[in-house]
Amino acid sequence: MKWVICGLVTAALVVGAPATAGDIEFRPVDTKKLVVQPSKTAANLAAGTINLVGQTTASSLENNGWIKTLNNIFSVKKTEPKFQAGPSSLPSPNTFQSTKYQSYNTPVMPIMQPVNRR
Repeated sequence: MKWVICGLVTAALVVGAPATAGDIEFRPVDTKKLVVQPSKTAANLAAGTINLVGQTTASSLENNGWIKTLNNIFSVKKTEPKFQAGPSSLPSPNTFQSTKYQSYNTPVMPIMQPVNRR
């Protein structure tokens, strides 16, 4: 069945195609003619409009009482513990800035595993 449909579609394309057996004329496409280049004024105006619409929408959503209520009901506020869990009264290491630095002593993945032969 699918071969019959494929054959009908092919026949329709062959019959519907224009029969141009004449000379083909080469015309290069002018790419600069079709490209619309906006000016800086138009680009700045569009960017300003997008920013204004986004800020207006965000502020209206933040000031909406229903959305505030839903956020308060379903959101979970996570706080950093000030002290470690357990009997120690020392502050949590995560509260110190020095624990957030990248380690200079990061291990490098070996290129080749050495073979131990006995």
